[in-house]
Amino acid sequence: MDPFLQAAIQEARKGLGEGGIPIGSILVCDGRIIGRGHNQRVQKGSVIYHAEMN
Repeated sequence: MDPFLQAAIQEARKGLGEGGIPIGSILVCDGRIIGRGHNQRVQKGSVIYHAEMN
């Protein structure tokens, strides 16, 4: 499996493990991960905590 997809899935699992929605996001530049995050809308009680913004 693509290593970047694996990293996004890991982030999604973190969110699920925290009781949230399992969505992960990875930002890649020149073949390197430069950002990562997972959805925290449920955990933080706010609609702005999407995976791609965290």
